[in-house]
Amino acid sequence: MRTVRIPSDSVAMAGSEIRTDVAGRDIPTLGFVFRASLILAAAFILFGLIWPDLLQSALQSMQSVVVTTFGPVYVGTVIVVLLLVVVVAVSPVGKLHLGKPGRTPEFGWFSWLAMLMSAGVGLSFLFWGTAEPLLHTVDPPPGTGAAGSEEAAAAGLRYSLFFWGPHAWALYAGVAIPVAYAAFRKDRPVLISSALYALMGESTRKLPGKIIDLLAVIAILFGVATSLGLGTRELNEGLAHAFGVPIGYGAKVVIIVALMTVSTISAMTGLGRGIRWLSLGCATLSAALLVFVFVAGPTGELIGAIGTTVGGFVANLPGMSLATETPGSVWEATWTFFFWAWWISWAPFVGTFIARISRGRSIRSVVAGVVLVPGTISALWFSVFGGTALNRVRNSAVDPALVDGNVKSALTVEVFSTLPAAEVVAVAVALVLALLFITSADSASFMLGSSTSGGSMKPPRPVRLLWSFSAAFAAVLLLAGGPESLQGAAVVAAVPFTVILLAVCVSFVLMVVRDLRRPSPWAETPDGGPSPGQSASPPPAGT
Repeated sequence: MRTVRIPSDSVAMAGSEIRTDVAGRDIPTLGFVFRASLILAAAFILFGLIWPDLLQSALQSMQSVVVTTFGPVYVGTVIVVLLLVVVVAVSPVGKLHLGKPGRTPEFGWFSWLAMLMSAGVGLSFLFWGTAEPLLHTVDPPPGTGAAGSEEAAAAGLRYSLFFWGPHAWALYAGVAIPVAYAAFRKDRPVLISSALYALMGESTRKLPGKIIDLLAVIAILFGVATSLGLGTRELNEGLAHAFGVPIGYGAKVVIIVALMTVSTISAMTGLGRGIRWLSLGCATLSAALLVFVFVAGPTGELIGAIGTTVGGFVANLPGMSLATETPGSVWEATWTFFFWAWWISWAPFVGTFIARISRGRSIRSVVAGVVLVPGTISALWFSVFGGTALNRVRNSAVDPALVDGNVKSALTVEVFSTLPAAEVVAVAVALVLALLFITSADSASFMLGSSTSGGSMKPPRPVRLLWSFSAAFAAVLLLAGGPESLQGAAVVAAVPFTVILLAVCVSFVLMVVRDLRRPSPWAETPDGGPSPGQSASPPPAGT
């Protein structure tokens, strides 16, 4: 065993001494963040096992308080982050690259998009794609038309895009770009705390920074457990409706164990193999399903739905973005506040994951890939799947009671059963759901391992395995408490990270401004060229 100082282009634990094996691979020290997060996760799991009813009531009570108090704060945070991301992308700063000159991206464009999309949506994307426009149609947003009307249906499509489109993905970019900037241009670890360097200085390596990373890990764990729990619940109901699988807590546990086993194996193989391959498979199969539904469904109506969705979204963007509360209505609390809390709770996981896979790309290309491309895909996704669902309900091909009962999974299965080759489609849908679950879970396990290993680019396999089990146990416990507990966990987890997210944005602006005034080694000017006095060629290898 030997101790070395890593080269500046290797950022696992840049600027600090770490242990390496004989092959030069880093062996990160599992310090405060790992121990503290593991203790807190174990305490949560034990608490849920001993007092499940108390856990459920506590999460529900906290959700009520948090939504009432912080709902408008979530709305404001989303707006601030979206505006910052857009301004950075269109400004000369957007040409800056996240890495040293000459560094090429680690992953190709399609692989990169597949990985970030698969990690960022989860299997609820498929269920909500068909169900959400219908749910908004029967319970429309205030001031958008009577329930069941054409106006309400149009509002349902645009609000679905609103909750899953550029606003949501900007939260991911708002974490990914600052973390990647600090990591790959400042040689900091790939950690949330690194993005706060401009505000905290070397304190990011001390206890204050470790507490920031600890809060991020807790947010990741709760956010992922919430999504996996909700997705498992919906998957169980969908499989029951399609294939007669029994519905129950035991069946849900079996689903989690089976899929988490595959995701754990994927996480063990690393980013370039299991995670990348499964993400490519998920993206390819999802795209094929989207094209099939567009062609086999009411194509003419769907073309119109795409125009209605995008046009309505753009025309109503200010009103939707700024709405915080309608007198006498709980719609914003039920939908807007919860969705923004959900996305914020996922931002530390997906944001750091995107940062990890984005070295070598320009800031502008990251914004395009993280905000514009997913926003476009979401518009097509909800227009095609949601438009098909609306058509089937209007024509009585789908039981309207499923809409009234808010049974998203059964509703999705029922809509797909009206298409040609329904049995083949059912199998394809099941595969897409499984892949969406697995690709979210394996990416989360990888980033939990990285975040608790000092930001290691290749976290130890035992640590990844440990976090896979922890996320699965947390999801099982939250499932026992029902959907209210699942939603409560996401809303509560978003509170501390909202403050951190805003601080990250401020720190990023300060880093960029300072760099433009006092260029750091190998920095680029806003036009993409070398800094004044710097050579246009990259630094020698190993410097």
